[in-house]
This record gives sequence, C-alpha cells and structure tokens, in this order.
Amino acid sequence: MAKKILIVDDSPSVLAVLDDMLVDLGYEVTTADDGQQGCELLEANRYDLIITDLTMPVMDGIAFVQTAKQMPNCKFVPIVMLSSEEDEAKIAEAKQVGISTFLRKPVKEVQLKTILQIVLGS
Repeated sequence: MAKKILIVDDSPSVLAVLDDMLVDLGYEVTTADDGQQGCELLEANRYDLIITDLTMPVMDGIAFVQTAKQMPNCKFVPIVMLSSEEDEAKIAEAKQVGISTFLRKPVKEVQLKTILQIVLGS
C-alpha cells in the first residue's frame, strides 16, 4: 500500500511539481492550498508524511505545524517544511514547534528522495 503524503502550499506550481514528483515515486498525494485546509484534511485522514510551506495566507506553516502536532493522529507524523525564505529565526522557530527537517525552494527531486528515505525509510 502506498504511503500517504499531504502537501500544504499556497503556490499552485509548487503543489503541481511536488505532486508529480511524489506520484512518480509511488506515493499517494493529497494537496491543500493553506494551513487551514491542511488541518481540515488532517482531521479526516491519516498521513505518513506532511510537507508544508512556511509562508502562507490564512495560517502560516508554523501555526499549521503547531496545530497538527496537537492532533492525536499527527503527533508522530514527520513534517518537512519548505521555504524560499532565508530567515534563520523563522527556521529555528519551525524546528522548535516540531518539524523533522527543512528544505529550501526550489526543491530538487534528488533532495526530496533523500529526505523521503530519511523520514519514511523508503
């Protein structure tokens, strides 16, 4: 059975690129346009991995991670955060709230494969 991944990002192009990469690698992918929609999906579904953007409207990545980590079915789900920002304070804050790792955009397929091997063992 394919592992399920939730991608949360406000950029349609990022969602499309990541979706294509992950589906090609054999994962089942669900996408959300912002943190609030991501939380709604987390309440109704179980995922093996969450990939989220840092900077989004409605609910940013840090607030999304904080909310997700309080949900019983997400407490131990690895979370990868993406951003084109280079604000080290924001990255440190994201690590404090519970992300597994951080990747800079644009994400290359080789980086994504490496992270998937580390956090999912696949």
